[in-house]
Order: sequence, then C-alpha cells, then structure tokens
Amino acid sequence: MPQAEFGLYFHLPFCLSRCRYCHFNSVVYDAPLEARYAAALLGEMNLGAGTPEGGRVNSVYFGGGTPSLLPARRIAVLVDACRGRFRLADDCEISLEANPGTLSPEKAALWCSAGVNRVSIGAQSFSDRELAAAGRAHTAAMTFEALALLRKSGLDNLSLDLMLGLPQQTRRSWRHTLEAAAASGVAHLSLYMLDLDEECPLGTMVREGKVTLPDEDETADLYAESVEYLAGCGFEQYEISNFSRPGRRSRHNLKYWRREPVFAFGAGACSFDGRRRSMNESGVEEYCRRIESGQNPEAGGETVDDARALSETLFLSLRLTEGLDLDRLAAARGVPLPEAYVAAIDEFCAQGWIERRRSRVRLTVPGMLVANEIFQTFV
Repeated sequence: MPQAEFGLYFHLPFCLSRCRYCHFNSVVYDAPLEARYAAALLGEMNLGAGTPEGGRVNSVYFGGGTPSLLPARRIAVLVDACRGRFRLADDCEISLEANPGTLSPEKAALWCSAGVNRVSIGAQSFSDRELAAAGRAHTAAMTFEALALLRKSGLDNLSLDLMLGLPQQTRRSWRHTLEAAAASGVAHLSLYMLDLDEECPLGTMVREGKVTLPDEDETADLYAESVEYLAGCGFEQYEISNFSRPGRRSRHNLKYWRREPVFAFGAGACSFDGRRRSMNESGVEEYCRRIESGQNPEAGGETVDDARALSETLFLSLRLTEGLDLDRLAAARGVPLPEAYVAAIDEFCAQGWIERRRSRVRLTVPGMLVANEIFQTFV
C-alpha cells in the first residue's frame, strides 16, 4: 500500500510595511511579537491537533507575510521541529517566500544548511516606477542582487512572482519585466493579475481617482501574449498563473489544486485533510494567546460533503493546464456528473473557453481570462 503523503504550511505574517494592494493576513514587523509568535508556532505543532500520525511529508512551505524578514534561525528551528514531529521525505521540497532587500549571505547560508531548497521571490515588477506606485520597498536592482546572493549560497530552485495590472504599467514596461524575468535564469515564474480589494489603500486611491490602473482589456491581451512568450522561452504553463522549467513545478502549490492534504500552522492558516477543512484564528495576538493557554487555535471548520468535493474538483482541476478527465471522475464517484455541470461545460466549449478532447476538458487561454466566471458555475 502506498504511503500517504501530505504537505505542511507555516504562515509567517510579518512585513516591513504593508503594500498598497495587500489584502493578505499580515502585520508590520515587531520583534517581541515575532518572538512570541515563533514560540506559538512550535506550541501549535506540539498540540498535534488534526495532524496525522502516519504518512510522510513531501513539501513544507513558509509563506507570509515576508518569511525572509525573520531571523534565519527561526526558519532553521521550524524545519528541525518538522523533522522531529513528522517524517520528511528525502526529497522533501522546502520552500520559503522572500522579498528583495530582506536577504543576507548569512540568512541564505543558514536556510540552505537547514534544508530549504526552494525560494520564491516577490519581485512583482522590474520597473522601479511601478514598484514605487504599488508601495513596494525594493527596486529592480535589489531583485537581481537577491537572485545572485541565493545562487552563491547554493540555492538554485528559484521562483519570481510578477504582477500584471499595476499602476504605471504599460505594454512596454511589462514586456521589459517579462523579458528580464525569463532571462534571469529562474526555474519558475508566477504571473498574477492585480486583485484589488476596494478597502486596501490602493483600492481607495483608485476609487477616489488618485490612481489609474491599466485598461483591463489590454492587461488581458498582455497575459495571453505572456503565455506565448514564456512557452517560446522554455517555460511550461501548468496552472493559470504558474510557469516552470521542466521538473520545477511547485510541488506544494499543486497540492491545493489537486485537493491533497496540507496541514497548516499559524494565524489564519487553513488546513485540509482530504475531507475536513479548518482555519485558525486570524489575529496574531489572539492566536498566540490561544496557544499559550493550551487552546486549539481553530476558529472554524467544515466537513466537505460529496457535492462540495465535486464542485471543488471541477474548478480547481480546471486551473491546471492538464485539466480534468470527466469519465474518470464519474467512474470514481460511481454516478454520472450532474446534468447542469455537463450542460455548462458544453456551453463553455461552444464559447471557446473550454476545449475537450475525448473525455478530458481544459481551459483555453481565453477561458483562463474569464476563469472566475466559469468557476462560479461550479460553486
């Protein structure tokens, strides 16, 4: 019988400052609170609530926030705690998110010796004007410096996050960003469309007419052109926003799209064991207080019923370029797919948003641009 495999996620919410477009669970760095939070993470691991006793961990992910902002020893201690609490695969992918300007040779060396073998850098753009408009604390030059520093430390499985639709962005500036990223030698690229919350500072500035965002149709055209350009550069698109060199896909992130188990630690962290999904208390201080008093930090959870599981399987699988085999899905369920879903897929095929080859369906590039509209049909 094959050994069950799962992932671990640690949410490290601290940042130097909040970007103008940020709507993630993050707080400005405070050294005493960060030390208290680090102890709480270890405490939550020791509680062991909801985590399996058997199986094997084949991915660990440190997300944020800005994990690279923390003292490097925090990451080393957490990795060691994972090894003490769980059985890590020999080839376990251990990823860490980093921002330019928060790295040092000492940090990178300690991460590497602790077992970190993949780093995702929040570059967002290679235009200093765009970075300033978005409230980012780094420059394009600092991203190149970060890449060089990490490689010198022995880390070569590197990823860059880029963002389409930023203020000040033009077709020319985006092309420069894309070409710089592709030529940087990284193994992985994530291209995200700016998802603007109206309540974040940038959303307020747009609403008040102080900032203008690029035209949505032009941004959509740039995405489609980017897909084609990166394919020509040797990057495989494997998910709507993600592209990799052969063999360098993000193992951890694939777990979310394939609905595989991930057990998460930290404020606002969300776990899924294959049937039940739960979320921790999101407030950093309240999360710490609960752990310190021996309480389970869970703030809510739900058991995913068969109907919800089918819905999730459909829209998450369609995020992947491999798509979904409908006949195999129906066979696994033991019953045909609901007629409403079959009719919706047929309609999307007619519109050119989904392509079908025998029983396998997948989004087309135009379909990826209206993915949220498509996914709402299955929710």
